[in-house]
Amino acid sequence: MKSILSAITLTLMMTSPLVYSQDTGLLGNDFSLGIEGEINAFGRASTQGQADAYLSGSYVSLSAGFKDKVRAVVTARLDRIFEDSSLTLNEQFKLGEFIHEAYIEIRDVGGKPIALVIGKQPIAFGQRIQAMPLFRDNPMDDLQRIDQVYGFTVDLQEGLFGLFDQVEISAFESGAGDLEIGKIDSLSVRLSKMLTDQWMLTASHASVGHTGTNNGRETRTSIGLIGESTDGYLVGWAEAVFFSNNPRHQNSNFAFTVGGMIRISETSDVVIEYNSIKNEVREVGLGLTTALTRNLSAGAEVRWIDHLDTDQQELTFGVSMTYTFGSNRRQTNEEYLFDGEE
Repeated sequence: MKSILSAITLTLMMTSPLVYSQDTGLLGNDFSLGIEGEINAFGRASTQGQADAYLSGSYVSLSAGFKDKVRAVVTARLDRIFEDSSLTLNEQFKLGEFIHEAYIEIRDVGGKPIALVIGKQPIAFGQRIQAMPLFRDNPMDDLQRIDQVYGFTVDLQEGLFGLFDQVEISAFESGAGDLEIGKIDSLSVRLSKMLTDQWMLTASHASVGHTGTNNGRETRTSIGLIGESTDGYLVGWAEAVFFSNNPRHQNSNFAFTVGGMIRISETSDVVIEYNSIKNEVREVGLGLTTALTRNLSAGAEVRWIDHLDTDQQELTFGVSMTYTFGSNRRQTNEEYLFDGEE
């Protein structure tokens, strides 16, 4: 089984540029097919003697659309083939974790600027800015991310009574990482507002049920601000997350991040970011990313981490290589960072 999965993965990686470039004229102009993906390879070492390599965030996504109104998407997480933080084949491979997304998106519902997403999907919450080369190492990652759950999202793309530019409302299950639809016991809402052409405000709130566990209802509230210079060479962001009864952060109720990215050349960006989780950790990170080709980029970073709960400090060093492919490559930072415009 593991050998078959590895062969499938390698085949997809090698043949994807051919697949997405094929003419789909036989289906007519109303239909579209696509394949896209991203391969992220990371290496990391710390002054505490730890070292590892992993493929976190790597995926292949297949999509089929009709008249830009209906789209079906299935996304597979390539890193689930391997053990966490290693390149060893996963002895406990689970298909539910491998299938990261499986949803149908319907746009212009009833002729209105409304989108409806149904299925296993990332839930609208927070900014989730991923600018650092080893973005998965952000200690706030799990507080800013709700995914691998079944639910439905209503996206009001013209906002709410002119007060906001976009409103996203989701109802979803709290159990994640399988192919079974559980009890829909959780709700979230995300609001976005362009204050000016260069500044955007985001606000999110989520109530997560955790049905079937000993944890009570969890709440999260996020408030963030993103700004960009007029020439696009400087981007800054800040986000605060207030939470209660989070099963992974029982001794904390507040976290925040602040960072900036400056373009030092046409192909290179420098990122600095500060993250803090009350009573647990604080961290300063400095990173550099550069585009080697249109599809291949490399990065390097260093982080100083103060573990407040154990009174230990460490430095971590990391490198990354990212290869993207596909007909409609998605933005890593969702729709934020101003749609990745240059």
